[in-house]
Amino acid sequence: MSRTTRVIAVAGVGVVLALVAAFAELGRAVPDLIILGTALVIGELFELRPAGRAPLPLSFAVVVVLVRAANVEQFMAIVVCSFLVAVVLRPEPAGVMSRVLLYAERLAEALAAGAVYYAIINTSSGPDTRAVVLGALAATAVVEILIADAVTLIREHRVAPLRDRGADLALVTSGMLMAVGYGGIDGEGRLGLWGPLLFCIPLLAAWYSFELLASTRRSFRQTVRALGEAPELGGLVRAGHVDRVADLAVGIGEELELSESELANLETAALLHHLGAVCLDEPATDEPLDPISVAEAGAAMLRGSEALAPAGDIVAAEPALHRAPGTRGARFSALGGQILKVASAFDELTEGNEEHAAWALEALYTGPLYVYDGRVVGALERVLELRGLVVARG
Repeated sequence: MSRTTRVIAVAGVGVVLALVAAFAELGRAVPDLIILGTALVIGELFELRPAGRAPLPLSFAVVVVLVRAANVEQFMAIVVCSFLVAVVLRPEPAGVMSRVLLYAERLAEALAAGAVYYAIINTSSGPDTRAVVLGALAATAVVEILIADAVTLIREHRVAPLRDRGADLALVTSGMLMAVGYGGIDGEGRLGLWGPLLFCIPLLAAWYSFELLASTRRSFRQTVRALGEAPELGGLVRAGHVDRVADLAVGIGEELELSESELANLETAALLHHLGAVCLDEPATDEPLDPISVAEAGAAMLRGSEALAPAGDIVAAEPALHRAPGTRGARFSALGGQILKVASAFDELTEGNEEHAAWALEALYTGPLYVYDGRVVGALERVLELRGLVVARG
C-alpha cells in the first residue's frame, strides 16, 4: 500500500468519525479532537529529512496543537490511540520489536511534551497571557525534539550540529502557529481547525523542500556509485571492490566517531579512489599502475568539483603510507586517508571473501606502523567483531 493510499484511507476514516460524532452531539470539541488525532496519524507518515540529523515526523507539530485543544485525559487517549495506528501503518521500521520501540519513543515524546505544557499553564499566575501561552507551546515543541535527539544519541551515538537544525526550527515555529491559530490567546484569534489548516502550509513547504534536497542527495550518491564502477567495468579493479571498501570504511569511521559530513566524504572517496586509473596509460609490462599516480590523477579530477574536493583530499592521502618515511610520495596522511588505506588493503587481502577476514586482519596487524595506523586497524577489528567475521580476543 502506497503512502498516498494510506493518507486517503486515514483521512476518510477520520472525517467519517468526526461527522458521526457531530451528528451524535457527543460534545463540541469531540469532532475537532478526532480530526486532530487523524492529523497526528497522517503527520507520522511524513518526515522532514535534513542531511546530518535523524528524520523528524510532522506529527511533532500536531502534538503542539493537541495540547492546546484537549484536556489531560483527552490528550493521553488520543496520543495512545493515534500513535498506535500510525506505527502500524508506517512502512518502516521492519520488525515487530522495532515498531514497539518506535511506539514507546513516540509516546514518551508526546507525553513529556504534554506534561511540560500543562505544568507551565497550570502553575503560571496568568495562564492566558501571551508570554505564558507562547512559552508553553515553545517548550512543548522543543521537548519532543530533545527526547528524539536523546534517542538518536543512545542508538547512533551522534547529535545533530546546530547548522543542521533547520528542520527543528520549522517544526517548532509551525507547531506554535498552528496551536495559536486553533485556540487563540486571551480569547482572541481563535480560528478552530482553520488555524492548523492555514498555518501548516509553511511546514508542508519545508517538507517539500527537504524532500527535494533528499532526492538531490540520492541522485548525487547514485552518480558517485556509477562513476566508482568505471574501473571495475574496465577490468582494472576486482568486481565489488569499491562497494566493499566504502561499506567497511564507513563502519571504521563510525567506530572512530567521525562526524556525519566526514563519513559522507569518506564514503565518496572510497567509491572513487580508483577513478584515476581510467585516465592513465597502461604500463608496457604487466606491472600494476603506480598507486601514487592513480591517487593523484583521481584527486585532481575530484578537486575540480567543490562538492567532491574533500573526498579528493582523502584519495590523495590514501597511498601516502605505501612507502616508508623519507621515500618519494611520503607525506602526512589524514585520518580519512588512513581509514581508506586499511579498508582497501583488507579487501585486497581477502579478495572479497569474508572467510579470509581473520588472517587478513592478522596480516594488517603485522605490518609496520608507518604503513597501517594502529588506531584504524583496531577499529577495523571491532567492526569485524560486530559483524561476526572474527572472534573477539579474550
